[in-house]
Amino acid sequence: MMESTLRAKPTAPPAAGATFDRWAITLVIVAGVMSALHVGKGPIALPEMQRTFGRSPADLSSLLSVFAIVGVIGGMAAGVLAQRVGDRRVLIAGLVILALASFAGAAAPSYAWLLATRIVEGLGFLMVVVAAPAALNRLTPPERRSLVFGFWSTFMGIGIALSMLAGPLLDSWQRLWSLDGALSLGIAVWVGLRVPGAPGTPKETQAGARSVLQSRPTVLLGLAFAVYNLQFFGMMSFLPAFLMQQASLSMTQAGAVGAVTVLANAAGNVLGGIILQRGMTAAGLMGAAFLATGVLGALAFLPSMPAASVLVLCVAFSAAAGVLPATLLASAPRSAPAPHLAPMSLGLVMQGNYLGQVVAPVLAGALVAAFGWIGVGAQIGIAAFAGFVLILGYRRGS
Repeated sequence: MMESTLRAKPTAPPAAGATFDRWAITLVIVAGVMSALHVGKGPIALPEMQRTFGRSPADLSSLLSVFAIVGVIGGMAAGVLAQRVGDRRVLIAGLVILALASFAGAAAPSYAWLLATRIVEGLGFLMVVVAAPAALNRLTPPERRSLVFGFWSTFMGIGIALSMLAGPLLDSWQRLWSLDGALSLGIAVWVGLRVPGAPGTPKETQAGARSVLQSRPTVLLGLAFAVYNLQFFGMMSFLPAFLMQQASLSMTQAGAVGAVTVLANAAGNVLGGIILQRGMTAAGLMGAAFLATGVLGALAFLPSMPAASVLVLCVAFSAAAGVLPATLLASAPRSAPAPHLAPMSLGLVMQGNYLGQVVAPVLAGALVAAFGWIGVGAQIGIAAFAGFVLILGYRRGS
């Protein structure tokens, strides 16, 4: 009975052939990039904040990890909110929260104040990254969704890169915080003026949430996102240190390779959307990507691997891994038990995403301490196998 009730109220997503509003879709993607500025500003400002607050890097690491922790706790709740009140409203509210918290952080008189504002920023960021793909799913005709989600998946890398470039050009971290706040507020106004909204479905929230949690394909996609991040953040968390030790690179050279690796991941995001657009099944593409990343990542961390090969393997791993977020996000709305529950499904899948981000660096650090760099390769290989098994299950159940 519950399932028939949920399916009786279809949807917001447009049918094939619906108008393709490029400007609205572009604005939603830009909103994601603006939100990612708040992720990227932390690492680039860390040395200056050490001087400002007299804290160790270990203490300040909380400023970087808080976004992922908020995501683990609140991913599904953000999806419920987007389903109840409408994705556009949640997107705008998230951007405004980011802006106000960033302004408050710029005026922080103490580390505790700054940490509190970062928690609020994490809430705003979570609202954006759950509501934005829900809006894209609603605004984009089905035949173009794979490509659009491929471009959407680049938002994090672009936003972090922009913060890394802008940070050194400003004379203080407070100015960076203020600039990011102003940009987020500006895009919030623009989204409000230009992106069409749709009413939420406030009824059946509890039944809808239960239905999503019981949806085998959605749960499997969330777990697959978690193991993807066990791979990607397992490597990226220690990549500069690994390259400096294993490939004898300088800090500058390791940073340059790290930047190329991030760009390769963004290219993989777009490539994944293009491949899906051309007809390959999502399950087939994700299965192939997990196999490729497992082999490439494990080989990169072999002790006997020549330095030049390590560099090539790391970049190739990142490009292959980039296919996965685009495909997972494009698949999440389709896995919903009913079309109007797409925001909840996206929230649950994003919760898996953040779970992997939280666990990956901790697990990789423990493995490096116990087994050396080959431990990271083992983490990547085992996570890839787990991902492949999850995708097999998803294929059978979808």
